[in-house]
Amino acid sequence: MVMSPPPEKPSVLKRRLTQCVQEDRSLASKLAIGTAAAGIVSVPLSLGVTVIDRSVTLFANGKAPSLRSALSSGFRTVLTKPHIAFMGLDNRAVFGVYGATYVSKNASTIACEHKQMDPKWPMFFATTVVNGGLGIVKDKYLARMFGSGGGSSFPMSSYASFLSRDAVLIGVSFVAAPSIAPIVRDVTGFTPVVSDVITQISVPACAQLAATPIHLMGLDFYNRPELDLKTRISDAIANSRGPIAIRMFRQGYVFGFGSLCVKYFTMFLLDD
Repeated sequence: MVMSPPPEKPSVLKRRLTQCVQEDRSLASKLAIGTAAAGIVSVPLSLGVTVIDRSVTLFANGKAPSLRSALSSGFRTVLTKPHIAFMGLDNRAVFGVYGATYVSKNASTIACEHKQMDPKWPMFFATTVVNGGLGIVKDKYLARMFGSGGGSSFPMSSYASFLSRDAVLIGVSFVAAPSIAPIVRDVTGFTPVVSDVITQISVPACAQLAATPIHLMGLDFYNRPELDLKTRISDAIANSRGPIAIRMFRQGYVFGFGSLCVKYFTMFLLDD
C-alpha cells in the first residue's frame, strides 16, 4: 500500500503562498512599468509619424510646395505648440495604434520572460493582432475618405492585404531584426548596442520594399475592384517607387528608432 506524503506544515504552505503572491506582484509591477514606458515613448513617436504622414498627404494634394517645407512646418508646430499637435485627430489615431502596439509588445515580452518562455512568437502574434486590427480600422476609413471607391463596401481582399502588410512589418521589425543583430556583431566586431541600433533601424526600413506594394494593392482592391490580379500587382510595384523612400524612412523611425527607445527605456525603468 502506497503511503501518501504527510501534509505540509502550515509554515511551509505560508512561505509558498507568500512566494506566489510576491511573484504575482513582481509581474504586475513589471507589466505596469512596461505599459508606462511604451505609453511615454509613444507620445513623441506619434508626433513624428503624424508630421511625416501629414506632410506626404499635403505634398501629394498640392497643398504644400515641397515635401521639405511641409516637414519643416509640421516639426515647427510640434516644437512650438506640442499640446495642439498632440490633440490633433490624426495624431491621436496614430498614438492609439502605435501606443497599443508597443504596450502589447512589452506586455507579451515581460510575461513570457517572467514564465521563462521564449517571447519571440507570442510577442509576434500579440503585436500583429493589435497593430493589424487597429491599423486596418484606420486604413479603412482613410481609404473611404480619400479613395475613389465611391463609398462601396470594403472588400475582404483589402483586409487581407493590410493584415499581410502588418504581419510582414511586425515579423521583420520585431522578430528578424533582433535575430540579425548578433550576426552583425560577429561579422563587424561592433558592440552589442551598436549592432542592435544598426539592425533595428535598417532592417525594418527594408521591409517596406515588400510592404509598400502590398499596402497599395489593398487600397487598389477598394478603388478599382474590377481590375485583374496581374495588372493590379504590376501597378502596385510600379506605383510603389514614388513613396518607397519616405515609407522606408517612416518605418525606420516608427519600428526602428521607436523600438529602440521603448526597449532601452523599459530596461532603464526595470533596472535590467
